[in-house]
Amino acid sequence: TNIIGAVARVRNCLSQAIHRFYYEEGFIWVSTPLITASDCEGAGEMFRVTTLDVGDAASRDASRDFFGKAAYLTVSGQLEGEAFACALSNIYTFGPTFRAENSNTTRHAAEFWMVEPEMAFCDLYGDMDMAEEFVRFLVGDALANSAEEVEFLTRFVDKGLRERLEHVKETPFVRCSYTEAVDILLKSGKTFDYPVSWGINLQSEHERFLTEEHFRFLPVLSFSSCC
Repeated sequence: TNIIGAVARVRNCLSQAIHRFYYEEGFIWVSTPLITASDCEGAGEMFRVTTLDVGDAASRDASRDFFGKAAYLTVSGQLEGEAFACALSNIYTFGPTFRAENSNTTRHAAEFWMVEPEMAFCDLYGDMDMAEEFVRFLVGDALANSAEEVEFLTRFVDKGLRERLEHVKETPFVRCSYTEAVDILLKSGKTFDYPVSWGINLQSEHERFLTEEHFRFLPVLSFSSCC
């Protein structure tokens, strides 16, 4: 009960901080639809929303459904966010999203809240600057305004929590290109479950080696060498 209470209070603090950060940066918050016919960029399997009986819905006769076509719980507000950004310049969405990927891992939640900023005029380096400022702002806010909760979680859940948070807050992020990351992994001498070669998607084990062993928990922003 104490752990759940601490997490709930920290989450409340961070939710307020997210809105405050973007408001102070001049972003406009927009709410995007939770029910949509858009698959966004194919970001994940989707939960279907239907008023038909299960048997009828399975027949895929979407013309008889509520919207006259197939509808789903959103996997992302990015499509609408990009349209808003074309009119309002800098916007962000912050709300629930849903993924029907039955992976049963801590990294594949069926329902979660997601922040998606869209900037009409920005390059990759400006994007990284904003991401770094955002993370460090949130960590600093948690340390300042959820100090009791952080202390409790450090004492009873993760002994190194406060130290890592202070490190993230105070340490400039490393900028590492994809090509540089692959080169580091190839020269590491480690045997990975997923072999490394240029062109692959980096896996969790690769990311953890880079951050925890090579850069020693330094926050890392990775970007593609082709950009």
